[in-house]
Amino acid sequence: MSRAAVLIIPVLLLSSCAAPQPWPVSDYGPPAREPLYTPAVVKPGRLEYAPDRSTFAPILTDRFPYPTQPEANAAYQRLHAGDAADGTPSWVWLFGCKPGALDAQTARVTRYRGPVVHCATDFLDTSGRRLRREAVNFYYHGDVWNMQPIDPPRSAVPWRNRERSPTDFWKWWPGRDRYE
Repeated sequence: MSRAAVLIIPVLLLSSCAAPQPWPVSDYGPPAREPLYTPAVVKPGRLEYAPDRSTFAPILTDRFPYPTQPEANAAYQRLHAGDAADGTPSWVWLFGCKPGALDAQTARVTRYRGPVVHCATDFLDTSGRRLRREAVNFYYHGDVWNMQPIDPPRSAVPWRNRERSPTDFWKWWPGRDRYE
């Protein structure tokens, strides 16, 4: 028997007697795969259901893949998994969704080829009372819906309704260029 085997055998025997370390409570492992659902028909005033009987947001604009209410809540819980502060909303409820991502700086919607949507989202407390409504981007990546909170500008653009274009007295004269 070699010297290495003589040293390894007692180490293995002693390590087998050690108590197993418990898994940390905050580690939930990788999220389960969430299916990508598209509503069958989008009609105003009609609530659409996914094949697993979960609901989409009450207001949808196009036939496009959207997160269902449970998938949106799961994305919110994954985003705030480590936060345990008081006063934070406990769950979300989707109000209306549209394809594309809302840019936080310009407040413009950019369409993508993949399933990316922005939704008017109600943040609710533990009793179900609405705390606030905000625009939130949802994107499907890694077989799960992910949530991206945004803070778009809320003020009007500075050039809107500032001044009128100058009037041209001679615009009626034939042969004049339109943009002179």
